[in-house]
This record gives sequence, structure tokens and C-alpha cells, in this order.
Amino acid sequence: MINVSTIINIAIETLIDYLNVNRIIALFIAFFMAGGIASMINKNFILKYFGPKTPKHISYIVASVSGCLLAVCSCTIIPLFAGIYKRGAGIGPATTFLFSGPAINVLAIFYSAALLGWSLGIFRTISAVFLSIVIGLSMALLFKDEKNNKNFRIGVEESISTRRGYQTSIFFLVQLIMLIIITASQTLIPFLSLSIYGGFLLKHLLTVILTATLVIITKNWFSNDELKLWFKETYSLMKLVVPLLLLGVIIAGILKSVIPQEIIKNYVGGNYISSNLTASIIGTLMYFSTLTEVPIVKSLMELGMGFGPATALLLSGPSLSIPSILVISRVIGNKKTLVYSLLVVIFSTIAGIFAGKFL
Repeated sequence: MINVSTIINIAIETLIDYLNVNRIIALFIAFFMAGGIASMINKNFILKYFGPKTPKHISYIVASVSGCLLAVCSCTIIPLFAGIYKRGAGIGPATTFLFSGPAINVLAIFYSAALLGWSLGIFRTISAVFLSIVIGLSMALLFKDEKNNKNFRIGVEESISTRRGYQTSIFFLVQLIMLIIITASQTLIPFLSLSIYGGFLLKHLLTVILTATLVIITKNWFSNDELKLWFKETYSLMKLVVPLLLLGVIIAGILKSVIPQEIIKNYVGGNYISSNLTASIIGTLMYFSTLTEVPIVKSLMELGMGFGPATALLLSGPSLSIPSILVISRVIGNKKTLVYSLLVVIFSTIAGIFAGKFL
């Protein structure tokens, strides 16, 4: 029986092990990049493509990848979804956005890759985009809502960014390269882990150089008000996410210590239909704050959870939970919510089976 002092020791050890230099640097870069997206990307420029005047293939593609450009998370996806649906967006593009958004925001992509490996991180991202379109098309096929679609209303924006195109591109490209460099494992890009001086690696030197580059271009291109807004959005995201993320890390460490490996192997081990389905259902019902599903999945994998069930949980977890199901039902009704939830479980299970087979 684990007592309180043991649990506290486990929590402290888990946090110390988790907060290594590379991970902290990667999180800081990701938060600043997400803050930049929140402060410099015009949301209405993207959301206007969810309406009836946009060809369906463009509407669904934009809806499936817009999570990257809107920096949405499990906390903000529901209000955005409710807003665009009530303004007249079709059920198809709206549910496509609802499913993919939390799984492909910049924080989720690089955090998953850094903690779980690039193969699983990339597979999760690609699967979220593909499955979101399939789920959205299925919802549109099952529920005709042309009347809602014709009433679509979103403010018109002529540009995706408040900055010039090349400035926005370079601003985000520098940060993207920094994230790739700092999260790249020794297996993925070996030369980046070359030691320059003790524990100071080549990846750290390149990160310092790129940080200096970022400082120079922002100082020359951005006004003080724009910089203040960028820092404000970054701080807001950090204040919202970091406490919950650290709590998730602690919970993951405790779960790893108290759950017997046999239970994990029996229910979500291997790559069986039953294990993937179980993981999908758990993900659909449990509430995961932004990014907390990643350390929890990592701990479960260390206890014997298979790649397939891990993928299934990563796909179903951020998009649904009992609280979000209740809110979604208020927006689109009980019938549509039930069908959407079943589609999430089914397709997350299928993606898990593929991940278990090929990863």
C-alpha cells in the first residue's frame, strides 16, 4: 500500500526527471510559436472557408488543418466550434475542425514527437487530419443541414496575417526550425547531438543562433504593441496549460507506480481490436487537459500499452470527454452528438490498429 509520503516522493522524482533542459527549451519555443499564431493570425480569414461559398474539398481541407493556424487546444475548441456552427457552418466542416483541432495544434505536434518519438507524433498528426475529414464527411452525409449552411456569417478578412507575408513566414519558419532541432532525437538526426562542450550540444548552439536571429527580425519588423500582444498571448497560454501539464506529469508518474503491468497488458496491450477499442472508449470518456494525454500515454506505454492503443487514445482523448460531450449536445443536439462520438471511437480504433501494425 502506497502512503502519502511515497506518493509525494514519486511526484517530485517524476517532475525532476521530466523537466530536462531540452524539454523545457522545446516547450518555451512551442508556447512562443503558439502565442505568435494567436496574436498574428486572423481567425476569421480561416473560418470564412467553412461556409457554403467555399468548394467542399477546400472547406474540409482548411477545417482539418486549421488547428495548426489557430493554436486551438481542448480548452478553446468547443467555443470556436459552437461559434462557427451557430453562425451557419455546415455540420461536416464544423465536426472536422472539432476533431482535428486539438490534436494538431503546434504544442501537441511537437510535444508528442518529443515525448513519444517522431514516428508516433507524425502518425498522430496525419491520422487526425485524415480521420477528421472522414468523420466530417460522414456527419454531412448522415445529417443534411443546407439551411444552416446558407445562413453562414463570418466577418471578412483579406489577409491571413496582420504582417506582410514574407515577414510572417520567416517569423514562424525560424521557430519551426528551432523546434525541429531541439526535439530531434539522436536516432533521428545524430549530428545534432554532437557535444561542443560537455553537455552543451550542437543543437543548443544552433538554437542560440536562431534565437538571436528571431530577436533581430522581431526588433526590426514588429512594433512594441505587437511584441506586447505576442508576449501577452504566450503568457496566457502558459498560465493556462503549464499547471495542468505538470499535474498530468505527476498523475502519469503515480499511475505508473500504482497500476500493475498485467492490467495494462491485458486490456490495452498488443494490437488487438479489443485493446484499441478499449483505449478509444477510455479516451472518449476521460477528460484530458491540453497536452496531459501525452505524458499519461507515455507512462502507460512504459507499462505495456501497445502502439496501436496509444494512438487510439491520443486521437480520441483530446477531441472528446464526458464534459465536452455534454456541451456539444447543447450545440448540435443529442442525436448528432451520439453519432459523432461513435464515429470518433470507431475511426480512432481503426487508426490504432493500423498504427500497431506499421509503427
